[in-house]
Amino acid sequence: MEQYSDAVTGAQIRDLTPEVACAHIVYQTHPMWTPGMEYLKFYAPCERLRSPYALEMKTGDIHKLVDADVTTSILAPKHGHLYYLCDRDLYVINVDLVFRGLAAPQKVATLPRKVVRVEGGLSLDSKENVIYAGVVLEEDKKWGIIALGIPPGKWRTITEQDFRIGHVQANPFVSGMIMFCHETGGNSPQRIWGVNATGRGLHPFYKETDDEWVTHEVWWGGTRALFTIWPYDEEHTKKPHGVVSADWATGRPTFHAQFPAWHVHGSLDGKWIVADDMDRNIWLIRAEDGERRLLTQGHLGEGFETHPHPSFTPNSKAVVFNSSRDGKEHIYMAELPEWESLPLP
Repeated sequence: MEQYSDAVTGAQIRDLTPEVACAHIVYQTHPMWTPGMEYLKFYAPCERLRSPYALEMKTGDIHKLVDADVTTSILAPKHGHLYYLCDRDLYVINVDLVFRGLAAPQKVATLPRKVVRVEGGLSLDSKENVIYAGVVLEEDKKWGIIALGIPPGKWRTITEQDFRIGHVQANPFVSGMIMFCHETGGNSPQRIWGVNATGRGLHPFYKETDDEWVTHEVWWGGTRALFTIWPYDEEHTKKPHGVVSADWATGRPTFHAQFPAWHVHGSLDGKWIVADDMDRNIWLIRAEDGERRLLTQGHLGEGFETHPHPSFTPNSKAVVFNSSRDGKEHIYMAELPEWESLPLP
């Protein structure tokens, strides 16, 4: 793994995938690490097949986890299993067994007939005993979230909506809580929603005003979600915006740092927030007081549109992200340096 020092911040940065033609981390809303940070799941988006890969952190070895065209997948971070969808069939495989040459995929279930396709992704309950899927029920008319118990039984419907459901995220800390969004590809009238796994308690997670552009929600801690409010014009730079969190029960917002943040993630220890911006800078934010400092920069190569999508490692000691700084899309890791060594805005 190649390493360099950021020319502006001095942070030590490692290229985790130097031998791969192109590599992207899993979106920061979903798990990407097996227990003990032994393996990192990632994708190779330039390949014809949408197959998930894994990197063994100790050796640097990389293996394709499934030699098939995978529609979508979800990692079980406690057990190291990968659940994945090929066409309409759901399978499971163990990541560690793949690296030992002992893996054999097992079919778990088939999507119910009423489902047109999975579109809002897969997610896994914190107990890793229920899989949730965001689905299309009627083309351009009805969307929903369905659930399947493990061991598999029958699919059940949690909620149906007349808007496109995206970014289905089961709470990774508290069982039975699901966050999802009204997906438009842009600004939604009401972006973030919450619902219980029973189908009850549907509510706006954070009730936004008519002129707020809310986006890129992700769980942070037991019952809070982080997201960004994008200041999409000059007028909105004068209003509260940037990195925000809200509580499941009240929806009451806490503003952590005001700047044009785009993607956001919080550390498991609750001490840090990381966010990128449209210049592909990656900012580290101290949660206790909202002070932010530049962690690393220069991650957009010429001819690319790479977004860093920064995400904390499970031990809260480093950040992984996408970068095209060297003319290839690779996955990098930045160890968190001493706070005072990083430059202020």
